[in-house]
This record gives sequence, C-alpha cells and structure tokens, in this order.
Amino acid sequence: MRGTLTAAGIILAALVWYAGSCIIRPFRDCWLCDGKGHHRSKRKSKLSRPCRWCRASGKRLRFGRRLWNRARRVHRDAAAGARIAR
Repeated sequence: MRGTLTAAGIILAALVWYAGSCIIRPFRDCWLCDGKGHHRSKRKSKLSRPCRWCRASGKRLRFGRRLWNRARRVHRDAAAGARIAR
C-alpha cells in the first residue's frame, strides 16, 4: 500500500513538473536541427537546408502545450456554440 502511494506521488509530481515547464517554456528546441533552424542533408554533407519540422525557426511547441491549447480551443468553441443556441 505504501509503495503504491509513493509511486502515485512520484507520478503526480512528474506531471505537475511537466505542466509547469509547459507553462513557463512552451517551446523547446527542434529535435531534427537541434534548435539551429537548418540541418545538413544526409546525402551531401556540405548542403544545409531549412528544417521542415520547425519551419526554420529552431523551436517547436511542446506536446503538453499543444494538448492544452487544443483543450482551450474546444472549450471556447463549445461556449460560443452555447451562446448562439440560446
């Protein structure tokens, strides 16, 4: 019983930490270009091209922040639909 509560507490602490990091720093470095915005082609090592994953910005929105934004958008659209239906 004590082990289960400890594991649940650790998981809860990790989720709170990740949620806080998504609020404080919603963007992270791109995994493909390492935050540079450009990466080298695998075929020709001297050619550098814009990163297609981050659109050459070097930053990507975190997964947790993307979920939070989608949930807010759904809530906002549902509230707007309820106002129209009245």
